[in-house]
Amino acid sequence: FFFFLSEKSYSQLVFMSTTAGSLWNLQAIQSMCQIEQDKIRSHVHFRDLCQRTEANECCPSWSLGNYIAVLYNRSSCLEITQGDISHTLALLRACAPDYHKGILTPSCIGPETVRQKHSQCAKVPEKCTRFNAIYQLLHFLVDRDFLSPQTMEYQVPSLKYSLLFLPTRKGASMMGIYLDNLESWDLFDNYTSITGMDLGLKQKLFQHYLLLDTKYPVLAILAIFLSISFYLRSVFITLMVLLAVVSSLMISYFLYKVAFRFTYFPFVNLTAVIILSSVCANHTFVFFDLWNLSKSQNPSAGLSQWVSQTMHHFAYLMLASCFTTCAAFYASYISNITAIRCFAVYMGTSVLVNLVFMMTWLPSSAVLYERYIATTCIYKPEDYWKNTGHKRVALSLHYILRGLQKTLCETSKLLFEKLLPCGVIKFRYIWICWFAALAIGGAYISCSNPKLKLPTLETSSVQVFRLSHPFERYDSEYCHQFMFERLEHGEGQHMPVTIVWGILPVDNGDHFNPKSNGTLVTDATFTIQSPDAQKWLLEFCQKVKNQTFYFPDAEQKSTVCFMEEFIRWMDSRQCSQRDHSFNLCCNQFSFPYRSEVFLHCIKMMLLEQGREGAETYDLGLRFDGEGNLAALVLQFQTIYHYSFNYSKAKQFYEEINLWVTEEMKNAPVGLQNGWFTSKLELYNLQHSLSTETMVVMGLSIAISFVVLLLTTWNVLLSIFSVTAIAGTVLVTVGLLVLLEWQLNAVESLFISAAVGLSVDFTVNYCISYHLCPHSDRLSRVAFSLKQMSCATAMAASALFSAGVIMLPATVLAYRKLGIFIMMIKCISCGFASFFFQSLCCFFGPEKNCGQILWPCAH
Repeated sequence: FFFFLSEKSYSQLVFMSTTAGSLWNLQAIQSMCQIEQDKIRSHVHFRDLCQRTEANECCPSWSLGNYIAVLYNRSSCLEITQGDISHTLALLRACAPDYHKGILTPSCIGPETVRQKHSQCAKVPEKCTRFNAIYQLLHFLVDRDFLSPQTMEYQVPSLKYSLLFLPTRKGASMMGIYLDNLESWDLFDNYTSITGMDLGLKQKLFQHYLLLDTKYPVLAILAIFLSISFYLRSVFITLMVLLAVVSSLMISYFLYKVAFRFTYFPFVNLTAVIILSSVCANHTFVFFDLWNLSKSQNPSAGLSQWVSQTMHHFAYLMLASCFTTCAAFYASYISNITAIRCFAVYMGTSVLVNLVFMMTWLPSSAVLYERYIATTCIYKPEDYWKNTGHKRVALSLHYILRGLQKTLCETSKLLFEKLLPCGVIKFRYIWICWFAALAIGGAYISCSNPKLKLPTLETSSVQVFRLSHPFERYDSEYCHQFMFERLEHGEGQHMPVTIVWGILPVDNGDHFNPKSNGTLVTDATFTIQSPDAQKWLLEFCQKVKNQTFYFPDAEQKSTVCFMEEFIRWMDSRQCSQRDHSFNLCCNQFSFPYRSEVFLHCIKMMLLEQGREGAETYDLGLRFDGEGNLAALVLQFQTIYHYSFNYSKAKQFYEEINLWVTEEMKNAPVGLQNGWFTSKLELYNLQHSLSTETMVVMGLSIAISFVVLLLTTWNVLLSIFSVTAIAGTVLVTVGLLVLLEWQLNAVESLFISAAVGLSVDFTVNYCISYHLCPHSDRLSRVAFSLKQMSCATAMAASALFSAGVIMLPATVLAYRKLGIFIMMIKCISCGFASFFFQSLCCFFGPEKNCGQILWPCAH
């Protein structure tokens, strides 16, 4: 009646109640059947995809309703009655204890002759094993808390989730059904709803949305360059800046691939387009503010003098800003995560290449604009525009735009040249206390409580959509709610320990390419045939059994005591005068055996045991193609259970690692290079993220301080700048924690890039303060605010709007990038404009205070 199921191969839907009640009632079970009919089976292509019965009809799905219908001989799940449901519940309640004890297994289901082959099946009541329905319901279709040992005594147990297996294979073939019927959010009725699904489409759909969502980063970049065009009122300059960004990225890609010889270019490297556009926008705003200031102060001077005056300030600012930014990005190279290291190299290189373009391309573009474009604008007399109606409308529009421009200009001058300097200087006490409190709060939230959460999913289930997406909900919430998935992921199972000799734990592959596995590196000193090695391995078996973490597993045979088994095999063989090989492998030899006897006889034992068993007999010995003993792999189970919790996995790793290290010190020469492994993939990721994220951030800040000190040679300004940058990063990370971001690879990449993105605005004010012609600190603060605040605010606004544009994206990376850019730029603008400047109001260097002076060379 039901299709053959390999549970990982067929599409799955998760149902839950729309009223937050139990699914174990007639209305809910029939509702699930109806939704399946309406959303899946009614699709025009379903018959082409489903597995067929002998009558050429689509097989029924594995669902609560269909199993109950089969048990009570109903024609369909819509025909079942409340009595059928009550009887099924009583049956499940009677059989659930045996299932949770591990006695009720697939091997117990079927005729009595089959059950008699397994001793544990005799304890299971016949009504639980007559049909496979009971096992299938408990193992696959109801959540693990339903009738669990903790909820068994509940009079009316609550069924929160139920799984439905469709008779259609996972994969690209399900894309049509998903896009037509399941992509919408109307997957519910008055009783149940589909809240999670696994159709095998996650990566395929990610690629689909990646293409569709490309419009959001494109619009974000467009918003940045429209802001430049609006601020400068020049399409030519905007195009030149865009060309500089594109050229910088292309040259950096050439260097990345050819000069640095990186073969792997991760998807996250594409975020460099938006990040570099933001850096360029800030520098462009600053350059043309300085350019216009030079023109207004010396209107009669020529282009060469304007360029000279502008570059005197801008070149200094660019060197300080770009070197600090690229150094902060390059600091992420110490990460163990390949994507972050690749991003660090590509982004740092892009900033350095862009430095050359900003120092040469941008002033050249300004000169071309002044010489050939600005001078060609010929304004017609006013009478010309009054000839026709269309020209009068154009003239009116021109007056309106000019009036708006004048109003904005006056408002900008009032805000950035009078109100902001006055507000910063007058309320400097409040600003310092407020932003210091924010930084302390951010540090507490991000480092102490609740702090950044480590990933709790296997690396095979990388989050690519927002958590409310049904695919993500299945991976993050529901796949651990059902017993078969729980066992598949290993959650709750005993942690194995595998100890390896003969192969060294060396990764000789390309560390910048996750697809490069490298080759095996053999241990030339490895040997187990010497008498000392044989004795040590025999003693090692007893040592393992005496450890508190050892778990004697009857089902999964341990190989750590293979030497005991070999000795028993040798002792059980009586010597014969006829068979020479038999004489070599018999009880006439005493332990430890000679080297040639040991190698010959252990091969003979493996062949003999292998012929007797259905599968190849495994003692943990590994031979090369020539028959030589190449490695030894011994495994045993521990009392530790597999867990997504980092602290529990860390406790397991540290205890086993300490014990194995100590044992290897006392091993004979041929066995001293042994090492262990286990199911540590998730722990490895968690460990890297938990230990290196803050280290990378701290190193970036330290390097930023050094670079700023080398460019300004002023200790106080460098300290204040780094303090503002650190405050920006801490507050940003604290807000991300409050948004419940997990510290996955993408989030770690953003955090590692936070310092590089926080540098620009603070360096704007730092260099302006440093180059100010005034000597007292308050005049310097007012000067730097008047000179830089407009460009800084404009850059922050442009990037905030770019971030907002990316929020509707379905692809999580785009959406999170938008959130991160919005936060980091606004917070950076606040710390630079108020906190850094307020610090300068109090302790800012005057004259040569804090300046490192070099002796003059005569």
